[in-house]
Amino acid sequence: MKHQFELKLILLLLTLTWLAGCGMQEAGSVASQTEQGTQAPASELPAASEENAVDIVAEAQSFPVTVKDYQGRDVTLAKQPRRIISLLPSHTETLFALGAGEQMVGCTSLCNYPPETEELKQIALANPGSISLEALVELQPDLIVTGGDYHRQLAAQLETLKIPVLALESQSVADIEKAMLGIGQATGHQQQGQKLIARLKEEIAGVQKQIKAFQKEERPQVFYRVWDQPLMTAGPHSFIGELITLAGGENVFSDVEPAYPQVSEETLILRDPDVIVLPRMKAGPSDAHEVLEKLRQRPGWSDMAAVKEGRVYLIEDDVISRPGPRVVQGLQKLAQALYPEAFPDP
Repeated sequence: MKHQFELKLILLLLTLTWLAGCGMQEAGSVASQTEQGTQAPASELPAASEENAVDIVAEAQSFPVTVKDYQGRDVTLAKQPRRIISLLPSHTETLFALGAGEQMVGCTSLCNYPPETEELKQIALANPGSISLEALVELQPDLIVTGGDYHRQLAAQLETLKIPVLALESQSVADIEKAMLGIGQATGHQQQGQKLIARLKEEIAGVQKQIKAFQKEERPQVFYRVWDQPLMTAGPHSFIGELITLAGGENVFSDVEPAYPQVSEETLILRDPDVIVLPRMKAGPSDAHEVLEKLRQRPGWSDMAAVKEGRVYLIEDDVISRPGPRVVQGLQKLAQALYPEAFPDP
């Protein structure tokens, strides 16, 4: 359990570092298409669709309500919260998707979507321990939505001040759905939460239906690079690992236990993935050809099928790394990388 917590903490710190602009040398990658076995010029995948908006319907929901957090604890809210703070970008996106954005008064400085977040009080965040308790209290919140283990100490401090805290952690698509429903219940948007979950299921099914005719018995072998030095990947017990499976791929590190393990380059080269996927960082390189060339120059990487054939793909970090309402966009981008023939140009 302790080991799992440490890995989650490492991943969060790495994500915060990415978004803060303290980057890695090769934080981007290439999106390239292959046609009839020949390598095509490298280019970025099409921009993710913004058609996931949900119509907001006002709900008459009685309070008090009791919601279970990620540990199964009961969190009771006596009345509908009107001053909400979110401490995770994914939770912020969920709040707005549910129609609870107008009830928010603050979020972290990393919460950058939707654009309406700019109107909220931005709470500086460099790592989990840097959140100012005074800055939170100053906003007089009646609900703070946090992450899981990495906010545990802060949550305990807030609870001593009698501030309701709803801690939700998403390590799977099922967890994302639970978070949507829990946040919906806690904010007075339970029906909208159910609608959001139904939309998520429908869109996942739609992506899988689109690639079904192009799938073969042997799935493409996929490596997802979370971090470069040390080299880290997304294991099968992470929501990114689950997205790889839902997109019709086979994780080359499907045999690892941690959600985000450190792996060796030697093992990666031996496992020879067909496709390599990397998150596109805002502070990373933007030239796809340059990044592909750098990968080819790394010892052993040019021998991998994915690099030989140019099947190294760049996916926007915000849609592939955030377990929230836009997760289907990440799934679609993965499916496009694995089965480009299923997504012809319009």
